[in-house]
Amino acid sequence: MIAKLFAVLLLLSPVMASASTIDDIARLEQAKGGADAPVETAPQKETPAAPDQPASVRTVWYHLSDGRRVDVGHWQIVHFVRSDCPYCHRFNPTLKSVSEQTGIGIFVYSFDGKGDAVFPKVMPVNDGILKDFFAELPQATPTDFIINTQSLVTIPLSQGEMSEEALKQRLDESFALAVRLGVL
Repeated sequence: MIAKLFAVLLLLSPVMASASTIDDIARLEQAKGGADAPVETAPQKETPAAPDQPASVRTVWYHLSDGRRVDVGHWQIVHFVRSDCPYCHRFNPTLKSVSEQTGIGIFVYSFDGKGDAVFPKVMPVNDGILKDFFAELPQATPTDFIINTQSLVTIPLSQGEMSEEALKQRLDESFALAVRLGVL
């Protein structure tokens, strides 16, 4: 009972990723155009940059269920998989579909260093990544976090397979939490 309560509290509280994690994501963001970049990106729902903003600043609007909209242009889903995980094989198409619908990119880490048909390009998990993301959570697959690539704020999103509707609900709850905490 206490373990379940702790897991729920952990899912509702943001954590910080280390600089090495954000460095990995930043390197891959810069290499997005390359054929070997292990980042899956979704089509973006962008608004043009204001005249005083650099062209590289993108605005991606995510609409919360309460009618508010939030700019998630600097947020990504960090997705943990194993190539032999049957839950990942069933969940990965759902995650990719939600990513395409929302414009939130996906960064994929693999516990065994291998991808699958949906996410063939992955980064292998190392000890630093395990410490950053799984200090208080079991190392289960699939596991997902949303991370702000600018501030490093990281919010646990899900663990295990779920439906598209359930995943969208978790995104809504996570971004609503980020808004309440002022970290969005």
